[in-house]
Amino acid sequence: MKKLAFVVLILLPACEDPSLNAGLSISSSGLSVTPSVSGRVGGVGVAVSP
Repeated sequence: MKKLAFVVLILLPACEDPSLNAGLSISSSGLSVTPSVSGRVGGVGVAVSP
C-alpha cells in the first residue's frame, strides 16, 4: 500500500484533470467508503483505488 501511495504521488503531477473520489455504500453492516484517484496520463484514463 505504501508503494502504491508513492506511485500515485509521483504520477499525480503528470495527470491531466486529476480527481479524488469517494465511493460510498450503505448496507446492514454500516457505511463503507472506498477512495480512488483518477485522471488522464498521456491521453489514457487511469484510476487507482485500494
